[in-house]
This record gives sequence, structure tokens and C-alpha cells, in this order.
Amino acid sequence: MAGTPDGRAVGARTRRARVAVTAVFFVHGAVFASWAARIPEVKDQLHLSAGVLGLVLAGPGVGALAGSQVGGLAVRRFGGRAISGCAPLVLCLPLGLVPLARSAGMLAALLVLLGAADGATSVAMNAQALAVQRVYGRSVLNAMHAVRSLGAVAGGLAAAATAALSLPQTDQFVVTAVTLATVSALAACGLQPEQHVLATGELASAVLSTGEVGEVGEVGDTGEVGDAGGTVGVVGAAGSNGSDGSGGSGGSAGPGGSGDVRDPSEPGVPAGRARQVLLALALMAFFGSLIEDAPASWSGVYLRHAGAGAAVAATGYAAFCAGEVATRMLNDRLVDRLGWVRLIRTGTLGCAVVLTVALLVGRPAVMLAALVCAGAGVSAVFPGAFAGAGALPGSGPALAQVGFAGNAGWLAVSPLIGGLATAAGLSVAFGLLPLAALVIAALAGATRAGTPSGVARRGDGNAKARQGARNAVRVPRRK
Repeated sequence: MAGTPDGRAVGARTRRARVAVTAVFFVHGAVFASWAARIPEVKDQLHLSAGVLGLVLAGPGVGALAGSQVGGLAVRRFGGRAISGCAPLVLCLPLGLVPLARSAGMLAALLVLLGAADGATSVAMNAQALAVQRVYGRSVLNAMHAVRSLGAVAGGLAAAATAALSLPQTDQFVVTAVTLATVSALAACGLQPEQHVLATGELASAVLSTGEVGEVGEVGDTGEVGDAGGTVGVVGAAGSNGSDGSGGSGGSAGPGGSGDVRDPSEPGVPAGRARQVLLALALMAFFGSLIEDAPASWSGVYLRHAGAGAAVAATGYAAFCAGEVATRMLNDRLVDRLGWVRLIRTGTLGCAVVLTVALLVGRPAVMLAALVCAGAGVSAVFPGAFAGAGALPGSGPALAQVGFAGNAGWLAVSPLIGGLATAAGLSVAFGLLPLAALVIAALAGATRAGTPSGVARRGDGNAKARQGARNAVRVPRRK
């Protein structure tokens, strides 16, 4: 049985919840990549000019801006489990309907729906992931984001394979949509309410609205909480779970009146600083989107401009994703060792350096290597921003604001780079990326509250007192 750093065992339901939400991350990455790989073919079939295509491709960004806001409110009202179960199914629907689009307007409408579902799914799946991570007591969020990147690679490769085999795009879109919808439905069966995830993870007491800790009954091997002699306050939207904020069965919501309850040993953000921290996290997400989304749309254009052939230019985004996936597989351990701040700051400073060097050299091979390093360098930015938002009071709306800022960056990247490229050239336009990395490095301190408590307590003079508080609320397991 898996365990936490302080020796608590993680129950089977929590492990199933982790697998389920990881599957949602995979679907989230695969859907958009499946569509993006066939954009040139769709453009030719609908006889779209470059200008009209640019307007149509703004649809997902517009939809995602609205979807992240609605998703945040829905997570707060219904919980991350409900939205993580429904939103991915909605996300698959417009993908399967793309072949029916007979005009730019119809295609744009489908892409707005796809973007809205994408934004809502992003907020909800991160809320579920943070609830699971809270039980584990160590970082697991990076691994889930790595699976999302793997989903993007898988979706893109599947689309490329069907195109190479000259299969109709209708077959690809419909089969992919049905397959991913099936995965989403199966994943929904394993998702758990945030309160249940925390309860079955042996967090056996909660802080009541009075600030007192009430003992609860034992947690049996089945993961069910036994009877207690006192009042039980089940954790609602605890520091990093993004739940609906409602109080648990038979208990009261935590301080703040919105179910925003924290484990006393967890790091937190004072209410007076929450707004400033959230602004910094949102800016990190915005600039992180510039760095992550520019390679998707513009790396091939830049490489062709630098003298690469079509085949080499097509590998630009794959190179970026490869660096991102490989590093995200290691980032959970690095977060546990270093914390979010040092990891993000080191990575983004390195990203700024390698991109600057590549732009000065101007050779395709150097830029490809720089894209791999850039993907590795920014791989922790979005997981760290979501972890930091999850530690704020009212974590559901905070997660939505970070998602909104990331989607705003997604919407802005093509006009920014396109406009600068027209005015001053592609090299100058790509100079935005190292500048964005430097801004993220400067803002990285905002993620400190999202660092797992075991890391936050290292070197802390109050470690013994905090450990005593944790021991006081721990419940022995039945033999």
C-alpha cells in the first residue's frame, strides 16, 4: 500500500482516484492535439485564407476564457468530481463534430465550445488532482501534467498517422472522440468527492468553524470512517483541493464561511495577502502560456525562416513537448526536495538563457535543442501555479482565475508574435519568450504556499510543534 511522508497509508479509493484523474489529464491533452494536427487539411477543405483562419483559431481561446470562469464556479458549487466527470465528455463532442463544419462560422462555433469545455476541464481536473495530492502529502501533480503532455503527443501522432495513411479526417475525428469519451466515462467512475478523498486518506479530523479540532472514529481497512463521540467537521475546500466549499456531513465549514479548511500543519496564505499572491500566480500562468503555446503555432514558422526543411520544421513543437514530458516525470521528486519556488525559478532562468542563445545564433539545430530545454524549464510553471492557487482561501475561484489567465495568454500569443514578426521580424518576436521566462522567475515566490507541507517544514523551528499537531489529529487504523 502506498504511503505518505509521515507514515500514513493511502487507501485504495485514493489510489483509484489518482488513476482516474490522471486519465482525465490524458484526455484533456489528447483532444486538442488531435484537432491541431489536422488544421492545414481543414483550412484547405473550407478554403480559408490565412486571415480568416487566424480569426477561427481564436475560438478555442475565447471559449476557454469563459469556460475557466464557469468551471471555477461549478467546482465551488458541485465539487471537482462532478465537473471532472462531465466536462471531458463535453470536450469530446465538438471534436467529433468538426467534420460537419461547412463554413468558417460553423467551425468557429465548434471551436468555441471545445475551448469552453477545455477551460472547465482544466480547472476541475486540477481541483481533483490537488485533493489527491493533499492526501499523499507529497507532490503528485507534476506526474499528472506529464500525462497530459503524453496525451497531446499521442493525439498528435494518431492524427499524423491517419493523415499519412490518407484516411478520411471524419474517421479520425469520430473514432478519436468516441475513444476519448469512453476513457472519460470510465475515469468518472473512479473519481471521488474531495471530502471523501481526504477522509479515506486518513486525515481523521477537521478544524471546525470555532478553530477546535474534533476527534473522529477510527478509519477501517475499507476506508470508511467509524462512529465518533464528538462532532465531526469534514474537510471542504481545504487548502489545496479546489472543492465546492460545502461543509461535510454532520460538520461545519471552516474559517471564512466557505468551507475553506486547512490541516493545521499545512502552509497557508494570510487572507490579507491572498489577492496579491493570486495576481502573481495569474501573471505566471499568463506568461507561461506565452512560452508554452508559441512553439505550437510558431516554432515551425521560425525554423523554416531559419533555413530548416519542412520535415525538420515540423518537429519543433514535438521537441518542446519532449523536454516538458521528460522533466515533468521527475518534477514531483524535485518539488519534494526543493519546493516549487526554487524549481520554477531555476527552470525559467535556464529557459531564458538557452532561448536567448538560440535566437542570437539563429541556426535550426540550436533552436531545436533550445526548445527541448525550454520545455524542460517551464514544465513546472503551470502545476506550481495551480498548487499555489489551491492553497489560497476560496481555492475553487482561485484555480479559475489562474486558468483564466493561462487561457488569456493562449489567446494573446498569436496576435503578439504575429504583429511583432510583421513589424520587426520573427527573431525579435521570439524575443518575447525569454523575457516572459524572466518575469515568471521573478514571480515564482508566489508558489511557496503550494509547496507540500513536508518540504515547507524543513528547517522550520516550529517543526516539532507542527508534527505534534498532526499527531494529535491522527486516527489509529483497525488491526
